Amino acid sequence: MNSFLNYLVPGIADGSVYALAALGLVLTYKTSGVFNFAHGALAATAAYVFYEGYVEQSWPWPLAFAVSLLVVGVLGGLVLERLGSLLASAPTVTTVVATVGLMVLLQSLMTAIYGAADKKSGDFLPTNGPRVGDVTISYGDMLVTVFCLAAAGGLFLFFGRTRIGKAMTAVVDDPDLLALQKSNPAVVRRLSWILGSCFASISGMLLAPKLGVSVNVLVLIVIAAYGAAAVGLFQNLPLTVAGAFAIGVMVNYFPAQAQKTDSLFLQSLPRNIPFLVLLLVFLFVPARLLTERGIRNVRRFEAPRSFSPRITGTGMAGLAAVLLLVPHVVGETDITTYSAFLAYAIIFLSLGMLLYMSGMISLAHMGFAAIGATVSGKLMTLGFFDWLPVVGGRTVSWPVAILLGGLVAVPFGAVVAIPAIRLAGIYVAIATFGFGILLQQAFYLAPVMFDVAALVQHPRPGTEFYVPGTATAEPVEGRAASLLGVDFENERNYYYLALAVFFLMAAIVLLVRRSRLGTLLRALADSPTALAAHGANINVMRVLVFCLSAFMAGVGGGVLAGVTQSASGSPGGVFDYTTSLIIVAVLGFCGRRPILSPLVAAFVYQVIKIYPPFDHPTMIEYRGVMFGALAILVAIWPALNWNVLRGPRGREREAEPYGLGLPRRPEEPPAAPLPVRPADASAPVLVSVGGPDREH
Repeated sequence: MNSFLNYLVPGIADGSVYALAALGLVLTYKTSGVFNFAHGALAATAAYVFYEGYVEQSWPWPLAFAVSLLVVGVLGGLVLERLGSLLASAPTVTTVVATVGLMVLLQSLMTAIYGAADKKSGDFLPTNGPRVGDVTISYGDMLVTVFCLAAAGGLFLFFGRTRIGKAMTAVVDDPDLLALQKSNPAVVRRLSWILGSCFASISGMLLAPKLGVSVNVLVLIVIAAYGAAAVGLFQNLPLTVAGAFAIGVMVNYFPAQAQKTDSLFLQSLPRNIPFLVLLLVFLFVPARLLTERGIRNVRRFEAPRSFSPRITGTGMAGLAAVLLLVPHVVGETDITTYSAFLAYAIIFLSLGMLLYMSGMISLAHMGFAAIGATVSGKLMTLGFFDWLPVVGGRTVSWPVAILLGGLVAVPFGAVVAIPAIRLAGIYVAIATFGFGILLQQAFYLAPVMFDVAALVQHPRPGTEFYVPGTATAEPVEGRAASLLGVDFENERNYYYLALAVFFLMAAIVLLVRRSRLGTLLRALADSPTALAAHGANINVMRVLVFCLSAFMAGVGGGVLAGVTQSASGSPGGVFDYTTSLIIVAVLGFCGRRPILSPLVAAFVYQVIKIYPPFDHPTMIEYRGVMFGALAILVAIWPALNWNVLRGPRGREREAEPYGLGLPRRPEEPPAAPLPVRPADASAPVLVSVGGPDREH
């Protein structure tokens, strides 16, 4: 009993902080219909503001705590309310792009200002307390737990017993109807976003002493609140708190048990419990219990056309000619960058097909690319049938390895598509996000992927490589199978090899787009219900497009690994889960053309940084901030543009209930009543039923 108590007490303390973060997440989603993927980044920002005041400026901790709560919780909540109101009727894809863009912006901004190294804020709550058995229960943990339970109980009563609480629940469904009940929807939304931001801020500041002030760590830990929110079905506050406490206890208890095994995979599972819980909820909870908030107000999805004008067949030929001439125009040292540009263009192609052709989104695309890179690399260096050190006939040539790497990613795409079959919209994005993190934390260091060295060789055709030996054997030298007798060690030749693969993937996208499947996918993005009513099997289409997208991403990962002739699974590397978020933000502001937009996105992401003024260290350091800001701007632009186009007469109806600060037009005088003839006693009496135009 004492042994379990050693894990129960810290588990409840951690669960309290998870619960605070989850309460804020559920609160904002329940009252706005916008799932805030930047919730964890908001918590990390609050921790950095607290660190600045408490450590750097030597303020008393209550002052630093209050300032951080005011800046991030209150002011940040007001900013988020404006963003949320602009996204209130936006399609799910648009809201995901906007909130992911905000997450990328905040992460990059904190890293640029404070650096990537962890900061130590120190304990500011009391660490002493009574002992129960072998465990010391600190007064600080007691305070946090009591505050969490009081906050959960207060919110439960607030939503159930007060007028403003009920209004906060109703505002997401019909703000106009709420305005008729003499409740200001703008005030209601502001209050909910401020409360949600304050909960995120408090959780970030409470986690900082235990984990250190690190944007990546805090974002990842606060994402654990997703699992607790899933237990509460993203609506039920008591279940959310219970789920947070359960996750906190399991995260503390199971690592000690997993350390008794020799399997690195089993040792990595306990820290992924929140994501396992998240995926299990999406797989087994009835879909009718996971309904999207505010879905009835969503407008038709139409992606932006920025930077991507329509081009004809002649324009496509000219674009191909430009790509063919690149190695002869750029410097020798820049060709490698352009080879990576083509690899990223393939990955953007696959993401764009999913995003703009079917209206679904994936936040785990670099995970598919990592699968393709590791599988193709091991097939070329270790052999086809097993991962034993084999050099010679059983190794696989580069084209076959790249193809097989993409095919191995297909089953993973099918697994990720299961939530898309059962659920829809925002839950697909959440599921893919959890899958990407789970894949990195549980599988990247497994022998089937990058292994403990976090590095896989990926030789180009005809180049040399070394197969690691056993504990008592030296590495074995080998040579990858050649391709057409061409020396692909030459950067220019490898560029053309990558270009050939890009042309092949682009052809697949165009064929799908012009086929019957492409027409059905566009109809799926427009209205799944209407398409299903016409007899189409939308579940099969969702699985097909996810599998095809995963295949292309796996191929792109293999081509990308060939640029450096290795693939790394280290945190913060090319295949890190955060890269999946960044590429979504980048593609979000590069338009929706099937071929041109991925090329523009890849150029912006990979190439532009080698040219002035974007090659300046400051520009490189803050480019994530720019990516995030542009993604947000493009996501909210339709709403901004719509408000401008409607003009004063169109906006006046929403001026008062939505708090836009616009003057109302004076009330028009009522129309004069129609003249009524005196009744004729001899005429038949007509009784009006159903309106003035129907008399019976």
